[in-house]
Amino acid sequence: MTCPKLTLIVNNDVSCQQHGVGAVTKSWSNQFDPYALKANAPDLWSAYFRARFRSPREVALFCDVSFQTALNWWGAVTAPASHIALLVMLTDPGAPAFFGEKLERAA
Repeated sequence: MTCPKLTLIVNNDVSCQQHGVGAVTKSWSNQFDPYALKANAPDLWSAYFRARFRSPREVALFCDVSFQTALNWWGAVTAPASHIALLVMLTDPGAPAFFGEKLERAA
């Protein structure tokens, strides 16, 4: 016995407007280049950490990571993993605006 499969078909050319809801004309992948976002993530996170913290040591203590990891983020060598991104978004009300502003400038 086979399990039924759900198939999702998306057509971005047809608008399905509802009352009181604005139509989004582009998908997220059309608004942002995912590859450019991934390539620029270390620079974005470095700018955030430098704006919010005074040193890599403070970043390490706040995020509960090693000093070397925090140093890599501080120096834009690597970007944090998703659980750190969630921690930042949940604890800093200004973080979404910070990243939104940086991404608007880059676009």
